[in-house]
Amino acid sequence: MAAPPTLPRSGQSAPPEPAYVRLASCPQCSGRRRVLVEVGGDLRGRCLGCGAELIVPLATERTGRMRVVGRAGQGVVEIGADD
Repeated sequence: MAAPPTLPRSGQSAPPEPAYVRLASCPQCSGRRRVLVEVGGDLRGRCLGCGAELIVPLATERTGRMRVVGRAGQGVVEIGADD
């Protein structure tokens, strides 16, 4: 059985807020869907939304809030601190 979480004592800093990592958006259409192809040992990517070639196809960014989106674009669940 896992040990229960401990609360910080006075004088100690609180644990940092969680950060979520996601793919950086396409600079052309803001989409996050990719197709990756290995060509001559190099990894190349294209956006599935607009077809733009991505210089760094697996670039990521950190966010304090993450939204899970369903098939028709509806928000299914939001995770993270409220603004």
